[in-house]
Amino acid sequence: MFKQRLKKLISILCMTFLLPAAFPSDHQYQPSLSKEVSVVQNYYHADQYNSINQESLVISENATSTEPPKVFAPKGEKEFSYKKYLSLIEKNSDVNRTDSVTKFPYHRFDVKVNRNIKPADKVTLHWEGKSLPGRQVTMYAWNVANEKWTELDGTVASDEEFALNGTIKADEYVQDRKISVIVQDQFPKHGKSYDYSFVWMTDTQYYAQDYPAIFKSITEWIAQNKDVMNIRYVFHTGDIVNKAHDEKQWQRASAYMNTLDVAKIPYGVLPGNHDEGDDFKKYKQYFGEHRFKHKSYYGGSYDDNRGHYDLISANGKDYIFVYMGWDIGEEEIKWMNKVLQRHSDRTAILSFHEYLKKNGKRSRQGNELFKKVVVPNENVVAVLCGHYHSSQLKVDELDDDQDGDVDRKVYQILADYQKGGEGGNGFLRLLHIDEETNSIDVGAYSPYLNQYHYYDPKKYPDKEQFTMDINVKRTKKMISTTYFEVNIYKHLAGEKVAYQKE
Repeated sequence: MFKQRLKKLISILCMTFLLPAAFPSDHQYQPSLSKEVSVVQNYYHADQYNSINQESLVISENATSTEPPKVFAPKGEKEFSYKKYLSLIEKNSDVNRTDSVTKFPYHRFDVKVNRNIKPADKVTLHWEGKSLPGRQVTMYAWNVANEKWTELDGTVASDEEFALNGTIKADEYVQDRKISVIVQDQFPKHGKSYDYSFVWMTDTQYYAQDYPAIFKSITEWIAQNKDVMNIRYVFHTGDIVNKAHDEKQWQRASAYMNTLDVAKIPYGVLPGNHDEGDDFKKYKQYFGEHRFKHKSYYGGSYDDNRGHYDLISANGKDYIFVYMGWDIGEEEIKWMNKVLQRHSDRTAILSFHEYLKKNGKRSRQGNELFKKVVVPNENVVAVLCGHYHSSQLKVDELDDDQDGDVDRKVYQILADYQKGGEGGNGFLRLLHIDEETNSIDVGAYSPYLNQYHYYDPKKYPDKEQFTMDINVKRTKKMISTTYFEVNIYKHLAGEKVAYQKE
């Protein structure tokens, strides 16, 4: 019914603007798209089908867990409503936007073409629209010969409207007079590739208390994109909950973090000041050593997981991730130094709840940890922390052997979005490891909003997105044996057996 009403409205509009009101016939008119349709040599324009004259066009929306979809017609596709069809005539793309937190949204265009279509005919495709800044958007067409969605064009979205174009052959893409095209939001194709990723969560306190759906969306997104982004590890730098005595908040946090357990993604946590309560009683109940001790990457615990370390190897590179929760004293510092010295051959990243202040300077505790833990251990390359609502980076250059040359840079990073909308709008930090450039690219992303950058990148270009010059090359390993021997001596009753040296 709504399409009949819409067709009537189209006819009125077309008469008003002197546009063809019905399905186009051969040689009737030239393209009326806002952008020029390219003319292919040795071909002439015969028919046009567009979103203003929708007689032979069916548009649907959906979101899938992969991009592009693995099948021709994924479950869940829903045809546009009357309102959304009308938005195309009005060119108001905000009305027909399709959002998804954990999947890749797309719009599908199925076009019924004229009966006189020939296998040798060429078909040009043109799409205009918008996405969120920083997102890769791609046009695919269904290749009937290969039975798969084939990429035709793609670009990284900005704040402005943009266009995608493609040219296909009728014999490969037309079946039963139908052409099927989708335009889908996907992960950005970075200017340089990366080999694997780490994800960093922090200060989820208000998600656990007031916005559990956001907490859920974060860990589900990480699990669903484990293979897409090659996620090898997840950090959480504390304030898991807001009120340490509230059982419901702990139950939520435990259930949502369990999504990572099910997906077999290594992760580590520490308690912040909001997790303390009665001597960290609830924290230890839900995130104590018992939860992690059987995991292969779990190195060891301090005070029932108030502190701990994880041993991670990714693509041949060996890391140690050392955590220490709220209220750090001399005993905690001694334990961390012992662990770091024991594993001095591994690249170390430290996680604390409170270290940098929101002005980018170290706190009193941060200065103590820098002096007593960071400086003495030459394998420490980065420190992650939360607690203060801000995003800051402090880089210190250290001369470990006191010869006047810089031996290492230590990247100290603060990230905490808890004062943002809905407790932080689901923002987390992404760390992409690039072996070719021997560095780690850092950025911010919200699975909940499907948006990159919490802070305006034009106003604050280096606040959330920067590169850490850290050695991520594969660690060479070797063992060599010169000699091996086994000697067995048996006890004989009443006799002595001795080993006689030659």
